[in-house]
Amino acid sequence: MNTKILDATPEKRIFLSIISEYDLKRSLCELVDNAIDLWSKQKRSDLEIEILADERQRTLCIKDNAGGIEELKLDHIVSPGKTTNEISDDVIGYFGVGSKRAVVALAENIAIHSRFEKAKTFTVEFDQHWITQDPDWHLPYIEAKNELDPYTTLIELNKLRIQLSSNEIADLKKQLSEVYAKYLDRGAVIKVNGDKLNAIKFDDQWSYPPNLFPTKFSALIPIEDRKVDIEILSGLINHPGDPDDSYGVFVYCNNRLIARALTDFSIGFSSGLIGNPHYNISLVRTIVNIKGQSRDMPWDSSKSGINLKHPIFQAIRQSIIDVTKRYAQVSRSLQGRWNDEIFPYKTGHVSAEKLETIASIPKSYLPTPPASKQKWHQKIADANTAIIVQKPWVSGLLESIMAVDIISKLPLSQKNRISLIILDSSIEIAYKEFLVNEKNIGKQTFKNIVENRADVEKEIRKHINIDRAIIQKINHFYKLRCDLIHQQATPNITDLQIEDYRSIIEGLLHDMFGLDFSS
Repeated sequence: MNTKILDATPEKRIFLSIISEYDLKRSLCELVDNAIDLWSKQKRSDLEIEILADERQRTLCIKDNAGGIEELKLDHIVSPGKTTNEISDDVIGYFGVGSKRAVVALAENIAIHSRFEKAKTFTVEFDQHWITQDPDWHLPYIEAKNELDPYTTLIELNKLRIQLSSNEIADLKKQLSEVYAKYLDRGAVIKVNGDKLNAIKFDDQWSYPPNLFPTKFSALIPIEDRKVDIEILSGLINHPGDPDDSYGVFVYCNNRLIARALTDFSIGFSSGLIGNPHYNISLVRTIVNIKGQSRDMPWDSSKSGINLKHPIFQAIRQSIIDVTKRYAQVSRSLQGRWNDEIFPYKTGHVSAEKLETIASIPKSYLPTPPASKQKWHQKIADANTAIIVQKPWVSGLLESIMAVDIISKLPLSQKNRISLIILDSSIEIAYKEFLVNEKNIGKQTFKNIVENRADVEKEIRKHINIDRAIIQKINHFYKLRCDLIHQQATPNITDLQIEDYRSIIEGLLHDMFGLDFSS
């Protein structure tokens, strides 16, 4: 057989294909990842990373003292797939593509200076022309004239492909403070334009209501000759997490935040599982910590999301859903009582459970959701069931009051106008139902008075005693309703006026039909 050889050397346009996928935050995280991996492997006592972003000059400088790059491994700076990390290392990256993609995505002109430990400083430079026009992969490097401090790497990026702004830099600081919080807590220092970043953690914002403490489940997953350490911590936080996007599932791999505040189907937020994302479950937070060899981490190649097909994620997904669902049920059942039954409990401890397997979590280890408080609407409906059966014509009147109650709680700018129309229409309908169905005044009598509201009220007062002051108020609100329709200027209607009118109508509906609104 005549065997032939294919040239599988990649083209440099592989770099350009990923530019649109990398923004400032993702790119700089890749470079910080590299520094942290070096620092971790060399077990150095300190790590300092400095990032300087110049909006006016459109330049970026990233400097670290993580250890530097050996001369014989300088090709790792550019060659896709080459890395000093092994798949058996407990590090952040092993794909060997992140930092290369990051620098090319950020800038057209790139200079990397590095001093391995106390050896000489070397410089590697490449630019847009080398990437797009020069087919040769060989890249010269030189001994730098100016020595860096020992263990130091300096990356200089010019002619940026991105626009720097104060907002972008502020977002970058927040991102780095969250993603590397566990390293910052261990003593690593990250500075952006001279500002030292503080860790933003998500495991210190718990509430501790009785019998509903946060719970941490831990287990080891065996894989061939190694094990992966899993921790799943879940509980109720001390504030609604919907406004600041801080509820849901957070995933850390080897101490790096990979996914933040997940509330999508991939993690179980859908009907029949945890439930659809909603304000009423925004107190639930689940933090997943996964530690082990880099090949066993369920991250994607840019470490900005979860690889949903990874066997480790598949092994723990159901447990994440189990524990998150239970605390979501607690959050939902106590909505409306958070300020009384959850937020006041600011101190406590995290319960710990060690599991033999993490495939699923026994229900006995999970908190029991308290019985949901029956809503006012349901109470009113239950209290008036017998009357509705006996007098079906009052069903709509009861539901009108329920509708006004619901509208009062909605963030609508014109909710009082809507409520006024419903309430005043309800009293007109109530008059009709009372005279026709309760007092049987006859069709002709009703026909004679129906066109004039004052005549209807006069007939009503023959049968029930209504205080003159109440009639005056009803007529006042009737006039407001008419003004809404017929006047050029829209009258202002306050919450207090709606509460007053609603109270009057509830009283009349009780007197006319026996409806009970006292629950």
